[in-house]
Amino acid sequence: MSTEKLKKTRLSARDKILEAAIELFSEKGFSGTTTKEIAERAGVNEALIFRYFSTKKELYGAIIEKKIEEDPGIEAPIKLYRDTRDDWLIFKSIALKMFECVEKDQTFLRLLYFSALEGHELSDMFFDTYVEYVNMLLSEYIEERISEKAFKKVNPFLAARAFIGMVANYIVVQELFGERRKRNPRKEEVVETFVEIFLNGIKRKKR
Repeated sequence: MSTEKLKKTRLSARDKILEAAIELFSEKGFSGTTTKEIAERAGVNEALIFRYFSTKKELYGAIIEKKIEEDPGIEAPIKLYRDTRDDWLIFKSIALKMFECVEKDQTFLRLLYFSALEGHELSDMFFDTYVEYVNMLLSEYIEERISEKAFKKVNPFLAARAFIGMVANYIVVQELFGERRKRNPRKEEVVETFVEIFLNGIKRKKR
């Protein structure tokens, strides 16, 4: 039995439903996916879906919760290295973590983009519960570094968004538009270049 099949046999019915929903939503979008299809993919009775999730909103919330619980997110390096005040280490670790999260599960990235394109509430839920939290943590760190006169006086929240956005845009182009199949710089080179550009722009120059 393959590892993937073995994994699926060990999953609870609830987890099977979530896995099937994530796969189908990322393949067909939300409007193009029915609960019947989710049940068939999960190998369960359709009525069981509504036993676990009384509304679709509950299902979407469970998907987000599952993804966040599965892996410490991109906020992990901020918490881990914050007290070191090693700006290079912190920003490089955040960027590498972003790449790592997508490499581990490209399906979830496609799911988020489907939800955004369809104006679906899942993207709003993910943004409110996770992305804003990461931006808040990073902007707090930037604000601390500004007060310590290590960084220039800039809007910390906008600076945090600028860094996250720079890396996220590169990843999206790579994964969603097929650039990954072309000959591209190594991930480490991309990350180091972005971190250098950002820190050279935000750090106060020593006199």
